[in-house]
Amino acid sequence: MRKMITGGCVLALWLASAPALHADAKGKVSVSGVSFAVVDAVAYKTDDGVAVALLPAPFDLKAAAKDRKIDTFDFMRMGGAYITLKVDADGSFNCIDFSTGQGGGSSCNSSFTPALTLTTRTAERIAGTFRLKSKSDNADVTFDLKVESTLTPPGTVLPPDGGEPGRAVLAHFAAIEKNDFTALMATAAPEQRAMMAASEKSGEAKKLFEMMRAMSPRKVRVTGGTVDGDSALVEFEGVEDGKPIKGTADVDRIAGKWYMSGSSTR
Repeated sequence: MRKMITGGCVLALWLASAPALHADAKGKVSVSGVSFAVVDAVAYKTDDGVAVALLPAPFDLKAAAKDRKIDTFDFMRMGGAYITLKVDADGSFNCIDFSTGQGGGSSCNSSFTPALTLTTRTAERIAGTFRLKSKSDNADVTFDLKVESTLTPPGTVLPPDGGEPGRAVLAHFAAIEKNDFTALMATAAPEQRAMMAASEKSGEAKKLFEMMRAMSPRKVRVTGGTVDGDSALVEFEGVEDGKPIKGTADVDRIAGKWYMSGSSTR
């Protein structure tokens, strides 16, 4: 299970795009009230087989790689429509998951089964067509996708202590654990710092800081990560609600200095 936390959520109140997967998929779908042109697609392993997610926008691979796997949370986070074809381990198919961006669910229909034709189905790859024409549903999609299982964040591996990005993460969490708003401001990027200062003048800072402390882990220790240009993903461990957790922090270099901009735990 994943949870977005700390600097990412609350600092955003005081205040993220990434490379797409560039999959080989194209076509249009209009199924279960969801209609869009397919811009990107992702195939990933599930407990029951393989899921093929058809997307109207580029998939954020960097964000998905934070927990080194692809799952439904990654498409929910995109906030838009999508359709997922659920292919069982034996190749059978009659169910989809769908989202309109405002709601969604699952749909199983015998008319879906003949609509999917697989030309490749291996542990590493899935390819085929999804062609559906009925009174209420239509689709004409082709895809040829690598089946993802584990993901490696892009970039160069950081040392175990996280280097400079790691020190920015530790400074951020240390300020929160010490209940030191002034120290936290010192760790914030210039634009965020200005907004935090404005909130302090308006009297909102105390409330926002309390929210951040409530969502932040304690006893944080950096375990490594990756750096890609001026962006880094720093892995850390900590304690939350008395239980050990692991997380990934987003860290950005601005004018030569590293600042933590958000994090998630799992």
